Amino acid sequence: MTLFIAWFLFPLVLAALALGCGLLVERIAGINLPGALLPATGFALIIVVAQFFTLDGGLAELTTPVTVALAVVGFGISLPLLERGIAWWAVIAAVAVLAIYAAPIVLSGQATFAGYIKLDDTATWMALTDRVMEHGRSLSGLPPSTYEATLALNLGAGYPVGVFLPLGVGRALMGQDLAWVIQPYMAFFGALLALGAWSITEPLVSSPRLRALAAFLGAQSALLFGYYLWGGIKEM
Repeated sequence: MTLFIAWFLFPLVLAALALGCGLLVERIAGINLPGALLPATGFALIIVVAQFFTLDGGLAELTTPVTVALAVVGFGISLPLLERGIAWWAVIAAVAVLAIYAAPIVLSGQATFAGYIKLDDTATWMALTDRVMEHGRSLSGLPPSTYEATLALNLGAGYPVGVFLPLGVGRALMGQDLAWVIQPYMAFFGALLALGAWSITEPLVSSPRLRALAAFLGAQSALLFGYYLWGGIKEM
């Protein structure tokens, strides 16, 4: 069940939040974005809004409900969605990329993270996400420990946490340990990349099938996939 939640429900929830927030940006800005770019646009909005709430320890716990509210408003003011149509080949490319990124973990039969290189980065990302979602950048009340030392070294020096905030929101909604959803979170980036590749290849490739193939292949270069396997959230 944990594997199903981490690799199916978690990306689905992230996609819904990102799409809703993307629709909100589109309406506020008064522009018509390509449908395939809406999730990435909404993802950016989540990061920006969550940054403000996690600056203050007293507001940090509001980050998740505010994000959900923004997505709901975005869907609410953009109905009916069906009138704009769905680029199904773009969706297929994104889902296929997610499946490729998921394969090394899912085929192991356990929800886990890759840890392809022995670095402490993944543990650091989880510690930062855990802290900022509940206490913002405050380190008060933490006893001496490796957890406290990691946070002091990074949060204490003003480390940017934007990329970790949607992970914290999705994890809070799913009720799963960060260790089980951090790899699906990075795989979700690959799916977003495929959607972006689908959009930018439109002037060059007229066939939807070939565009989907180009997006599928372009979102999984060896270097990028390598970063994914060792836990490089920032690089992804």
